[in-house]
Amino acid sequence: MTTLFVIGCIILLFGAVVFRGAPYVPTLRRSVGDALDLLRLEKDDLIVDLGSGDGKVLKAAAARGYRAHGYEINPALVLLAKMRFASQKGRVTVQLRDFWLADWPQDAKGVFVFLAGPYMNHLARKLNHEMSRRTTPLKVVSNGFAIPGYLPKKISNGMYLYELQPVNPQDPHKAQWNPRQEHQKRPAEKV
Repeated sequence: MTTLFVIGCIILLFGAVVFRGAPYVPTLRRSVGDALDLLRLEKDDLIVDLGSGDGKVLKAAAARGYRAHGYEINPALVLLAKMRFASQKGRVTVQLRDFWLADWPQDAKGVFVFLAGPYMNHLARKLNHEMSRRTTPLKVVSNGFAIPGYLPKKISNGMYLYELQPVNPQDPHKAQWNPRQEHQKRPAEKV
């Protein structure tokens, strides 16, 4: 009976997140490096990992001298991530929180995301909301899936780099996001 309870809890912890974005699938080490290379942030810049899982991206970002903040809704993965970067305390933080409901840090210079394809439209709307609150540009790398309505600056090894500008409140019609626009209309620079 105890074994069934433990198995049920594990299934609940790892299965329930599918309804909020993606199941836990660790990002490959090479892909983490590719994503950080695309972002090309400066030392001490803040990167946000949406659905930070076990903290692999956060730890790699801190190793490059970035500050890193992650959002994760699986408490087991939050604990694992905190253990993973215990030696980098102060440079890396992770919150047990749903990134869809959070207002992302305004000083973030980069975002990394690895979502399931069906959630990319929702991400496009969330990015539009976040850019309407910002006054500075934001670089976004999506692993594996293009973000509908945005044109990627570069595509490399399955990573899509976007360089987003704040939405001008005086001219909201010039927003860069267009839900009907397909990213294939203007080819991105392929690396």
